[in-house]
Amino acid sequence: MEDVLSQLDAGSLDIKLTSEKLFINTPTSNEAFALRSVNGIGVIDLLDEYNNQLTYCKDRKIKNITFICLGAFIAIIGAYFIVKGTQSDIGIIPGLIFTGIGIIITLPGIAYLNKPVVPKLMSAVRIMMSGGNRDFKFDKTGVKSGNVAEFVAKVESTLTAYHKNHD
Repeated sequence: MEDVLSQLDAGSLDIKLTSEKLFINTPTSNEAFALRSVNGIGVIDLLDEYNNQLTYCKDRKIKNITFICLGAFIAIIGAYFIVKGTQSDIGIIPGLIFTGIGIIITLPGIAYLNKPVVPKLMSAVRIMMSGGNRDFKFDKTGVKSGNVAEFVAKVESTLTAYHKNHD
């Protein structure tokens, strides 16, 4: 077994560097990369994903407010029919139906509005190889960014030394 030169534990991402390989463990996979096939390593923030989540949250909030307004409007119409029904022959049944429908439409909007979804800015360790890049996601808030930068610098220096000795 090779000696571990450096290790990064970023919650759901565990990376070990040895003198010959880079071992990456995630909840869904365990992979090993030979240093000879790795051209570089870096950390990227997944801003496109974060912006998509922000857009989704804003759209969801607008939809919830629309449901609340629509339901409240229908409930007010129902209340009007209840008042008018007591004064005429139509009765209060149509008013009760409209009010019930309005409440049924309003309640889910209120429930979802009170449970806001807060998007997270995720980061990824990018392994650059001749055949393409591989990204391994992790939550940057769960790990000190200094540890990640220190680990990436250690891998870069090991890669530089490895490629000098084997070229």
